Amino acid sequence: MVVFASTIITLCNDRMLHESQASHLIEEANEMTDTQYDAIVIGAGHNGLVTAGYLANDGLKVLVLERLDKIGGAVTTDEFSPGFLGPMCSYWCSSLRGKVIDDLRLREHGFEIVHSRGHVGQAHTFHPFPDGSHLGGPEIKSDLDAANQLRGFSESDARAYFEWNRFWDRAAGIFNPYFLTEPPTLADLAEDVRGTSLEEILEIVLTWSYIDLLDHYFEDERVKAHFMYNTEADPRSAGSILGPAVHRCNLFTRPEDRGIPRMSMGNITEALAASATTRGVEIQTRSQVEKVIVQDGEARGVRLSNGSEISAGLVVSNADPKRTFTTLFESHEVGEQVLKKVGQWKTGAGCVKFLAALDRIPDFSRYLGHDYSPAGVVGVSLRPSVEYQVRSWTDAAAGKPTSSPIHSLQFTSIAEPGLVRGQGHVLSDWVLYQPPDPVGRPWEEIRNEVGEQIIDSISEYAPDFRERLLDWTVQSPIDIQTRVGMTDGNIRHLDMIPSQLLSQRQPYRTHIRNFYMCGSGTHPMGEVTGAPGHNAAHAILRDLERMPSA
Repeated sequence: MVVFASTIITLCNDRMLHESQASHLIEEANEMTDTQYDAIVIGAGHNGLVTAGYLANDGLKVLVLERLDKIGGAVTTDEFSPGFLGPMCSYWCSSLRGKVIDDLRLREHGFEIVHSRGHVGQAHTFHPFPDGSHLGGPEIKSDLDAANQLRGFSESDARAYFEWNRFWDRAAGIFNPYFLTEPPTLADLAEDVRGTSLEEILEIVLTWSYIDLLDHYFEDERVKAHFMYNTEADPRSAGSILGPAVHRCNLFTRPEDRGIPRMSMGNITEALAASATTRGVEIQTRSQVEKVIVQDGEARGVRLSNGSEISAGLVVSNADPKRTFTTLFESHEVGEQVLKKVGQWKTGAGCVKFLAALDRIPDFSRYLGHDYSPAGVVGVSLRPSVEYQVRSWTDAAAGKPTSSPIHSLQFTSIAEPGLVRGQGHVLSDWVLYQPPDPVGRPWEEIRNEVGEQIIDSISEYAPDFRERLLDWTVQSPIDIQTRVGMTDGNIRHLDMIPSQLLSQRQPYRTHIRNFYMCGSGTHPMGEVTGAPGHNAAHAILRDLERMPSA
């Protein structure tokens, strides 16, 4: 049985069910409370669907329960303004593993990339500066183009660019072999590189700050800003390279798997759900799990908010670790030690999501002239300096809405015009850094003020931006938490900092027998990778003494 309920009736060429059909199927699914399942997966986010697909592929009878009226979690496409659809949280597909795509045959079920981000990645992103200069943009088609552009800023930086890329190839190469495995310890990594040139690279990753690394390679402040990363740690802190190094494992994903999907990010979870259901997975929406049923220290099923109970041989949570252990269990079932650990998890690297409906693309001609290709400004970074990022981090850490917002803009509809019914364009903007719990005034009071600040900030680079606006919306960290269920609105589930990566991330196996975790809070990281779901499923199958079919 396939259950896709959504307030969005048409996302892409009738791929989704009509709302009335979905409602009928939901009613049928809500009656299924007597069936014994091999596994229940809590949450139909992308990793939950990946786990379900792999388990079903090995012959298990699997039920996925989703609190919301549609699948996808933080990987969805939604109508945020009449006639305008966009990515509500995640917005780039850069890290989805080819093995997951192939094992679950996602392309047979509709997964499609319509706009490639290109192999030069960050160097390709259009990055304007207040002085009228820019990096990246339409003219960058290769690493050689990027180096030639850098030469106009600094001859030394142009030469260093290739060494910079070489560093990340080697750093990510240390972690990539473990991306689809059990998490390694630092001792494992140290043993892997012992006696090789990678030993120094690992030491740099673990002991330098990200700013140290920028200063080592580059001299021009604009170039440093261009290659700054949206770290989830203070960029001045030792070890702040580790999170980016794990994330840069996307260097090893296939080019054809990177970019903007057809009809944006919801395409990924729709394909995952379709793949899962062909393997016999049942997906039940509008089904909030109130409690995991534990007997004699073992998960036996779940109780829903309507009071019904569903039994299963094992239970898997795709929710974040904090939400899972503080809302789905009695405290005595979790235990004092685990609750203490849960209380120590850090989820403070907050973000705001800004979505706008535009009558046309705002004017960047100051930087690019009047005849530039719109395809060159699909992705835009607004970060004038490294010091600006430090201020943004410092503001949020102090509980203040930042006076220095960092923007990751995506004009999604340039790549996928079908997101707009009629004329216009869609802007997605991921804005850092923002406190989940502001000091003094709650988000309900400051949300619109922050939105106006975002508009003013973008207008410094595109002076007609406010004129182009037809409608806009801001999701604060608390809005994201309320809607998607991620603690503090943290899309990574847990901040990607050294104390919460590799073997220090939430384990797939828990102290409660037959209860597992498969979400972004587990190894390797929080991002649209499918890796946590893959790894959790394989851990479960090993524990069941089954050999996975794929």
